[in-house]
Amino acid sequence: MRRILLLIVWQFGLLAGGRLFADVVTLNDGRQISGLLESGNIRELHIKVGDQSQTIDIHDVQAIQFGVSLPGPPTAAAPTLKAGAAAQADTLILKDGTHVTGRWWSVDASHVHILVNNQLQHYPRPDVSAVTFGGATLPPPSTPPSATSPQPPTSAAQPAPAPTLTRPSGSAPPPAPSRGLSQPEEIGMVYFWNGRILTPLEHSQAVERKKGSTQYFEMPAPQSSVRLKEASSLVFIVRLPKEVDPASYSLFVLATVDGSRRTQSRPGRRGVLATWPVDIEKNDESSLITYALTVRDLPTGEYSFSPSSSNDGYCFGVDPSGSGQ
Repeated sequence: MRRILLLIVWQFGLLAGGRLFADVVTLNDGRQISGLLESGNIRELHIKVGDQSQTIDIHDVQAIQFGVSLPGPPTAAAPTLKAGAAAQADTLILKDGTHVTGRWWSVDASHVHILVNNQLQHYPRPDVSAVTFGGATLPPPSTPPSATSPQPPTSAAQPAPAPTLTRPSGSAPPPAPSRGLSQPEEIGMVYFWNGRILTPLEHSQAVERKKGSTQYFEMPAPQSSVRLKEASSLVFIVRLPKEVDPASYSLFVLATVDGSRRTQSRPGRRGVLATWPVDIEKNDESSLITYALTVRDLPTGEYSFSPSSSNDGYCFGVDPSGSGQ
């Protein structure tokens, strides 16, 4: 709700002195998308253009400019890269001229977040002028047509108490991950640990839906491509910066309806999303912390880990013993 109010306030401030202000996303091919940057993370951005929201792969982005004045017609100009830019870090530029070098992390209605020396730094959005990726220099703003297909806007799903569901038959749990475990390649991504290797869960984006008085979050496809065997204990691994609470990751119970997966309400608690309890253990501590997320007695079905800060879903399905991967 706070995010929605901030976006509304921002939109009321779009017109000032007869000049239009907007966020401008510059793509690798030089195209630019102007609108309201609603949210973003290390995988994608969500920008509202007119009355539609668009999703942009972060790897297609060279620069983001915040609150740019757009007084005239488009003057398309491709951004330029410095020599060796692919190996360079991202840069956050404040309105006072300060440059902060690190790794892009995320943006929401109030703050822009960047990882600096493996520490997550937070900057108020009104103080940020721009972010460049991989050493790109800032291009002049323009207002070309939208470059990506529209997607419905998103908002963050909130954790909820665990429901009471049927327990499956017992089976041997996977061995606990050792402290010498090889680290996950991607920060924030949830992996399944089978005692030998890490398998990334299916990454999907949940879309908020409403049907009558029922509100839910929906993901494409009737089931996940990642299939696990039913067991008394399943172990998942996630690596996070110190400032990110692993308890912000909830395990949502999904139901397949009309060819897609959606969250369910807790029995007898309309509006409260059904989740499954997760035991969290700190596995390795440094500037980035690795956590083991153990889920016990999980019935067959479809599930998704999702952080409260975004609509990212890390999905998997549980099949009866003897089937699945």
